[in-house]
Amino acid sequence: MQHPKSQQSPYPGKRALIFVVLALCALVAGFFVFLQSTQDEKPAIDPIDSGFARSMLLHHAQAIQMSMMMRDAASPEIQALAQSIIMKQTREMGVMEGWLTAWNEPVMLDGPPMAWVENATNVRHLDDQLYQAQCKADGGAMAGVATPEQLEELKNATGTEKEIIFLELMLAHHRAAIPMAWFANRNGESSLVKALASSMIREQGMEIGWIQLKLQQLKKS
Repeated sequence: MQHPKSQQSPYPGKRALIFVVLALCALVAGFFVFLQSTQDEKPAIDPIDSGFARSMLLHHAQAIQMSMMMRDAASPEIQALAQSIIMKQTREMGVMEGWLTAWNEPVMLDGPPMAWVENATNVRHLDDQLYQAQCKADGGAMAGVATPEQLEELKNATGTEKEIIFLELMLAHHRAAIPMAWFANRNGESSLVKALASSMIREQGMEIGWIQLKLQQLKKS
């Protein structure tokens, strides 16, 4: 006696296919949830790191502006200094702007440029505490920045007078940059920022020594 054949689906692989499709959908959905969670868990950029990059971009921009005024308008020694500043600080500006872009941070922010120093917490080094107090006293303004009147004076000067004005403005500019770099070096989190700040301290410190000696020579002549 033959048993009747059990009824089967006319598409025996359909259920398996549906199962595979559903499993793949679940896997893809899980992958996107994982990506979103890793993005959500991405640590925020330290405000000292981003603040230093923004402020030093502004600071470098004016140093380059002043140095450009000395091209073909000064002794070979001072032209060499100006050209060195243009090259080094243009490269550093590119590096810092690249950081801000990679961090999804704005290159410019409204408000006082040194607010990142004013608002920093857990500042332990005495020099940094004094620098923070000075920034607060200045209302978050950036020290060492030449005024529009000083830039106009530099632009219109000639000869030795132009060289002296340039060196005096650049001396004040460098002296203001060094405590900013030390603050980022000691209080920031990014090893990249710390390394660049350390390089600025070293290179601009050497330039300060040269500028001081050159100013003495020019003022005696």
